[in-house]
Amino acid sequence: MKLPNGYGTVYKLPGNRRRPYIARVPKGTELVYDKKTGEEKEKLYYQTIGYFETKKEALNALAKHHTEPLAERAHSITLKEVYERWIETPTFLDLSRQTQDNYRACFKYLARYANRPFKDLKTDDYEDVIKNCKKDGLSKSTCHKIKILVNLLYKYAIKNDITNKNYGELIDIGQFKDTKERESFTELEVKKIEESVGKVEWADTILILIYTGMRVSEMLLLTKFNVDLTNWTITGGIKTDAGKDRIIPIHKKIRPIIKKWYDKNGERLICTEKGKPIGSRKYREELYLPALEKIGVRLLNPHSCRHTCASLLAKAGADTLAIQRILGHASYSTTADIYTHVDVDELQKAIDMI
Repeated sequence: MKLPNGYGTVYKLPGNRRRPYIARVPKGTELVYDKKTGEEKEKLYYQTIGYFETKKEALNALAKHHTEPLAERAHSITLKEVYERWIETPTFLDLSRQTQDNYRACFKYLARYANRPFKDLKTDDYEDVIKNCKKDGLSKSTCHKIKILVNLLYKYAIKNDITNKNYGELIDIGQFKDTKERESFTELEVKKIEESVGKVEWADTILILIYTGMRVSEMLLLTKFNVDLTNWTITGGIKTDAGKDRIIPIHKKIRPIIKKWYDKNGERLICTEKGKPIGSRKYREELYLPALEKIGVRLLNPHSCRHTCASLLAKAGADTLAIQRILGHASYSTTADIYTHVDVDELQKAIDMI
């Protein structure tokens, strides 16, 4: 059935989506530049009503919009509804899988207001969320991501006439003490983790983090093609120019562990029993922290493994430049240009000092 002119449209979006059908209505016209003719012409622009699992649901939403437009229902639309609409938009879907997981994790901290009308929420409400997160020991980075998510939701809400003011812009996340983030495992705790390998599932991956200094995301992105079992090195890394594709020597203590994972032939080096990749959030919340609890050591965040590696190297007397090279610190780029080249043999000597 053809819809009347100006009524709106429903169509299916490409790709594998949970809600593939989009309903939208024309909102007005705008002048756009036509590259072919070199002239400006009028073009319709649309307001998205929502994303739906079936075409029928999308058509029903379109019909409801004409009897009760979104702007008129704005007083009752909840934070959860705004979020669920937003995660079906290209703004969210075009993000990397890891970034999507980060935002999904951030929304859990906003869940206390999930059923509150979005228009009723103010800056104080979001700052209370941040305050509670800080009490629970969350990092500055996580709190900042929560603020970014709130701002993205407001941009969507303003665009769709749900509200006309962005209360996310005014959020003040305050000051942070970074001592917790820089905590390291003690030598006794490292020994307990070593002794638990083979007894506590995933303990071996914690040891990989400690003896390579890799970030969790870096470890989980590794494939067997990043591992050289002849020279016992890993080529990998992300984030900074100094960190990308750096060479990381494999410590003798974790060589059997690396070989075990290598032989699994999964899609990634570290993978599920079925060989599938593991997301950072799943690893941290469902594998890493439960493993530490079983081992009986402090529940430090995964980044503490990286600090532990740096601390162990420093205590063993490793050269500062070698430490920077292994960890892929951004400051290495400048240091390396000014001072000297550190070859793989030197890096191996440094890691073996632990």
